[in-house]
Amino acid sequence: MLALTKRATRRALAAGAAVGVLIATSGCLRLDLELEVRPDDSVDGTFTAAWSEEFLDEVRSGDDAIDQSELDAFLEALLEGVPDADRSAYHAEGYIGQSASFTGRPLAEFADLGGDEWGYLRITHEDRRYLLDGYWDLRIDEFLDIENLEDAEIVISVNFPAAVTDHNGELDGRTVTWTMSPGEDYELRAEAEQYNGRAWLAVGAGSLVVVLALLWLWQWSRLRKYSL
Repeated sequence: MLALTKRATRRALAAGAAVGVLIATSGCLRLDLELEVRPDDSVDGTFTAAWSEEFLDEVRSGDDAIDQSELDAFLEALLEGVPDADRSAYHAEGYIGQSASFTGRPLAEFADLGGDEWGYLRITHEDRRYLLDGYWDLRIDEFLDIENLEDAEIVISVNFPAAVTDHNGELDGRTVTWTMSPGEDYELRAEAEQYNGRAWLAVGAGSLVVVLALLWLWQWSRLRKYSL
């Protein structure tokens, strides 16, 4: 199961001189979790941790009292929260880092993602309804320097195999996205419902019967009119 919680953050802070890294950074960190729920109740996902190219250039120039190995150790500690995942290099939109991807994880693993005092993310499927319920507390001043990380990009997006009927994020098709920043706490909510083919078939059949009956009554009235 994923462990993107305070435990992962503690490992990150313990990695090399990670505390020094965090104090020196501002608006240069991207954490992006993308989940895709499949119709067979499996989940594909990708967790990306990356630094901005501008910040990396500063580090390589020697202007900061940190080096590349400390940055790599910090990202590696974060990615440890995604066990049994395939790693790949990430380079997009001005950020460079790593992504950890997985496929075919049982949806049951996401019934309680996180589940500690820092937050949780639950996704369940019952009957034709998918329910997402989450809470993420990023008021983490006892672990990270919020002031220097206030512009960090923290994103969670979930794609559902059904039409989204309710959410408190940003909706694009069947994907709900929540964009968060350190220093705040967030409640996440989404609901999706599968198309009920049988119900619509029954409605369609009933409507057809009504139409045919009306046509029959209309024809019968015409026949009676001209037969008199």
